[in-house]
Amino acid sequence: MVNMKVRKLKIENLEDAKKIIINSNCDKCVYDKFSKKIISEPFIVENIDNRAANILKQEAISCGADVSVSKDVSLFKKGKSTAVICANKNQIEKISLKIKEQPFGLKDLSKKIIEINSTQLKQIVCSTKKISLTNKPLIMGIINLSPDSFFKNGIEDETLACEVAKEMQDYGADIIDVGAESTRPGSKPIAVREEVKKIKTFLKIFRKKSSIPVSIDTYKSEVAEVALGEGADIINDIYALRYSKNMAKVISKNKAAVVLMHMRKTPLTMQKDIKYNNVISEIFNFLDKQIEFSLENGIKKDSIIVDPGIGFGKTVENNSLVIKRLFEFKSLNVPLLVGLSNKSFLAKIIDDVDLDERLIATIVANIVSVLNGADILRVHNVKETKKSLKIIKALRNI
Repeated sequence: MVNMKVRKLKIENLEDAKKIIINSNCDKCVYDKFSKKIISEPFIVENIDNRAANILKQEAISCGADVSVSKDVSLFKKGKSTAVICANKNQIEKISLKIKEQPFGLKDLSKKIIEINSTQLKQIVCSTKKISLTNKPLIMGIINLSPDSFFKNGIEDETLACEVAKEMQDYGADIIDVGAESTRPGSKPIAVREEVKKIKTFLKIFRKKSSIPVSIDTYKSEVAEVALGEGADIINDIYALRYSKNMAKVISKNKAAVVLMHMRKTPLTMQKDIKYNNVISEIFNFLDKQIEFSLENGIKKDSIIVDPGIGFGKTVENNSLVIKRLFEFKSLNVPLLVGLSNKSFLAKIIDDVDLDERLIATIVANIVSVLNGADILRVHNVKETKKSLKIIKALRNI
């Protein structure tokens, strides 16, 4: 299969449209023309064979649409480039049918476009439980069993933590996410034995009180194995299955769900020397690769969730851009989780380091995330989040 990466865009103003067109390296004379055509939901196709891009452009024109291509395509140069399909929904459907039997990877492109346009996410499957997505966005309530939590809300007493988790459920949480090791920037790992003890104790108590889906925030397969055996349903892995070689097998064997998160380096080093050539493309391609890895290791597609990793190896500008362009990650065709609750980049935006002032910033950022496509919000403040979602559902009919 040709290694092209395809994702759908959502563009709401001319300025953003022009930036994307310029990045495709087409002639300046068509910047304005194409920019006006893609204020909708166009497709961007990276790493497309220039011969395929040429055919794609001709077929698009025959459908009343167009394709922004590199100047190299116009000059019939060999190689690969980026193309932006400027078309409405009806035109996209016609184009995908026209290129269905064409060479140079266009058959795969057609299949991918049809898949992106037709997929409707209905549920997350984790063992015997099915978490419905019909009333999304879902709320994932955070329980920190570590005193090293960046938000200083760690609860070392497992019994008290269970009471807080049950209160979150009563306030409207759909999932409870429990972690025993801090993954804040600069944090250091703890011993597996200590992490297992905390998670196991919590689950033994909590499972007597509630059957709500529980996610375990860990990247260690030994911890995951114990947690799933004690009634956990989801493994939230900040390394996206790259740290423990047995993690994928443990999840697959237990038919659990998994959250694949993007993170560069480690929690200890992730905020040092942050550099991306194209942050959106790099995160998208990483998550796409890890989805394929998950499938190859027996994890079902409807058990996979992705998280672009807000705050994990990213600058304030990177985080802001990811939130702005969340819609593009919907082309991965799995639920999209966003975890930005009370993070430091929000404090930098509002220029206020007081932790108590981050709630309003968090609520606003979460609302924007939902409007841009988030399916699950991972939050500390469940009650306030639930109320804010009721408002935007009433006003926007999401």
